[in-house]
Amino acid sequence: MKRIPVHHAALVVLLALLAGGCSKEKDRFLNRAYHRLTSRDNGWFNANEKLKETVAGIERSYQDDYDKVLPIFVYGTEEQSKGAGGDLEKCIEKCSLVIERHSMDIKGKQRNSWIDDAYFVIGRSYFYKRAWFDAQRTFDYIGRRFKDQNRQYEAKVWLARTLMETEQYARAQSTLDEVKEVKELPKRFPHDELAAVQADLDLRRGKVDDAIMNLERAVDITKDRQRRVRWTFILAQLYQAKGMDDRSIAAYKQVTRMNPPYELAFHAQVFQALAFDRGDSKALRKMLTRMLRDEKHEDHFDMIHYALADIDLKENKDSSAIAHLKRSAYVSTNDTRQKAKTWLRLADLYFDDRAYPDAQLYYDSTSTLLAEEHPRYEEVATRAEVLGELVEQLNIIAREDSLQQLAGMEPEEREKAIKRLIREREKAEAEKEAAEREAREAEASGTAAPARPATPAGGGSGAWYFYNPQQLGRGLSEFKKKWGNRPLEDDWRRRDKGGSAVAEEEPEEATEETAEGKDGEGKDGEPEWKDPGFYLKDLPTSDTALAASNAMICEAMYRSGMIYKEKLKDTDNAIESFETLINRFEECRFTPESHYQMYRIYLAREKSGSVIDFGGSTSQAYANIILERWPDSEFARLVRDPSLLEGGEARRKVEAAEYDQLYREFRQRNYLLVIGTCNQVIANEPRNHLLGKYHLLKAMAIGGTRELSAFRTALLEVKDKFPATEEAKAAEDLLAVLDRQAASEGAPSGQEKAPANASSFRVDQGPHYIALIHPNSSGDVNTVKTRISDFNRRYFPGRNILIENTILDAEQQVVVLRLFDDKAAAMAYYQQFLSDVGMLSGINDQGHPIFAISPDNYAQLYKNKDVDAYAAFFTQNYLPKQ
Repeated sequence: MKRIPVHHAALVVLLALLAGGCSKEKDRFLNRAYHRLTSRDNGWFNANEKLKETVAGIERSYQDDYDKVLPIFVYGTEEQSKGAGGDLEKCIEKCSLVIERHSMDIKGKQRNSWIDDAYFVIGRSYFYKRAWFDAQRTFDYIGRRFKDQNRQYEAKVWLARTLMETEQYARAQSTLDEVKEVKELPKRFPHDELAAVQADLDLRRGKVDDAIMNLERAVDITKDRQRRVRWTFILAQLYQAKGMDDRSIAAYKQVTRMNPPYELAFHAQVFQALAFDRGDSKALRKMLTRMLRDEKHEDHFDMIHYALADIDLKENKDSSAIAHLKRSAYVSTNDTRQKAKTWLRLADLYFDDRAYPDAQLYYDSTSTLLAEEHPRYEEVATRAEVLGELVEQLNIIAREDSLQQLAGMEPEEREKAIKRLIREREKAEAEKEAAEREAREAEASGTAAPARPATPAGGGSGAWYFYNPQQLGRGLSEFKKKWGNRPLEDDWRRRDKGGSAVAEEEPEEATEETAEGKDGEGKDGEPEWKDPGFYLKDLPTSDTALAASNAMICEAMYRSGMIYKEKLKDTDNAIESFETLINRFEECRFTPESHYQMYRIYLAREKSGSVIDFGGSTSQAYANIILERWPDSEFARLVRDPSLLEGGEARRKVEAAEYDQLYREFRQRNYLLVIGTCNQVIANEPRNHLLGKYHLLKAMAIGGTRELSAFRTALLEVKDKFPATEEAKAAEDLLAVLDRQAASEGAPSGQEKAPANASSFRVDQGPHYIALIHPNSSGDVNTVKTRISDFNRRYFPGRNILIENTILDAEQQVVVLRLFDDKAAAMAYYQQFLSDVGMLSGINDQGHPIFAISPDNYAQLYKNKDVDAYAAFFTQNYLPKQ
């Protein structure tokens, strides 16, 4: 008998054992060892390493916003999540395969100790994909299914993190409390992470003191160097927010000694200065000055100067602070957020000092950089607008005073004055050219030139108009061409935009050329301001012209006074404006109103006890003047019975609030709602003090629907019903735009060019809807809306997506989902909507048109009903890019 070799027999036995070990149903040592080994070393290890690599990439590419308290954990942005989606999906697939092939669920107990680790990788992968529902479900399953195993309590911590992302804070706290109540946690449980997650939750719930306590514990026990550095920096920010300046500075210093990444190290140094509040600033100034000499900080010089300005302000060195802030803006390179902070700080300083023209410059410039979600965005935009109105009135006063002063001189004296103006203008131009040359040379050599203050947008009441080249270019050279011989009229209007700290306004496009050349140029190509005749134009030398000039000054003084009083709440400057008007003009259109405003100001001060009567101005004194000089006026009636005004003011406040709410609807492009509400107000509230604004808002909403003929008709109605008002002026400007547009398209003025075809849609990157065409024959539309709502709750739990339906025509309806921030967000939803194979079955697979659409295009589609045309437009302009 032939004997079998020993090594062959051993091989057969080994194969038999391995074959037996492959079974998932037998609870034997060999079976457990085999499945545990292959689970760990094949699927789980590779997936876990891939997940760590992906998360590290997200953290590296994440851009921290140092204007806010840094996030304790970095989860990345939605865009980063999408970019990492492929790698995260691979992690999910690998671990799902591990579970499928190696799970040993025997008699209700999992015998493979690596299965909970596989689920844990899957849960974290869903988390970083921002698939919150799937992550929550996975972590919850681990916590319930794998009791007393390694990952049970870690999964609960991650469940709390997931619940926090969906703003379920109470449930997140309950979950963390469950973990804290466990007497003995696994040996390798991350206690530092538990404390940090609790701190994160405290911050989100506004409990800063509790967050500090928990984050301090996390910093003390963590062994991860990167986490310790980041968490210490956040602790310093929290100390600073709570006014614990000494602890904040100490924590920032501690960060600098931890060998942190560059951005953290730099901000830790600068923030020491920003946290400084009292004491000796010499060491901080020395540190910041040394940083200015280090070229590696060149892109952050603006922040360093801002920090120096902050120290100056805390030590009441306002002039030095303003110089540093202007230098900060000058040397700024690519950090627009810091530039916005600098400009806003300058604007606030000038505003507090009541230097309103300078404040207007910087508020206007800030508004161009500030994000709409910034907490002060509306305030900044409002101040820029209000101060722009004020500066416009101050410019009118300065211009007319300068013209009158020059007109009142003797010819020889006037000639000398003009020559002096030309010399001073030449000197100013030379200085400007030298500064520009210096700036170019500094830029070429890589050194920062000194910052120069921005040119104010207009002079005050004592400013000499001809010293301001910008106002000369925009005012005198165009004034007579625009207005001709100025008649003395009550409702004379002129609008002149204020300046900006960003750049000087470009001159208006020349519409005609004279024998002397283009606007701004004199003979032989010389600047117009070098010609003495330039200063003689528009001088009010006749009685009629002088009366017209005085009427303009009187109106500008009154309007500036009302801006001070009503919009800026600056009664001191309001009193100065009204008193100047009263003393200068014995009888102009606004003299009675100015007396009444003085009466109201002093009456309010007397009621509050904030005025002392030294025998001068009192409310009674102005009341007596009104009753004596204008006894039959509306102002006299209000003085006799102040309750009439109180009732009217209350009504106007309600009307203003209602209008503001409707205007917000207009900003959201809810044009049909706006039109309907405006019609109701116009029909039912003829005494509404904002009736003109309602007519104009209605016209603008009609324009939003792109019904151009109806838009023109509505604008003409505003112009005819409310002549000589701001609304009429706005309507005239819009009509002029329509006329120019019609002329450029070859249509006669007043007649809009017909669209070339029904599908005149436009590509828009802004807000979007998702539209689903639903034929009436396809069943109840409410069922469709309910299922879409369920889909949204599962996959977009944090989004408030409104679902509406409306009749498109006799055969079909349109279901509209709104509002998505932009085209990209709408298309991301569109892709997930189409790819769903479960919840939307029977909705997204029936061949009915589904598309993303901008509000303007939706209005056009609703008007022309041409679904096929828009579907073709959508395919051509949206799908190829996805």
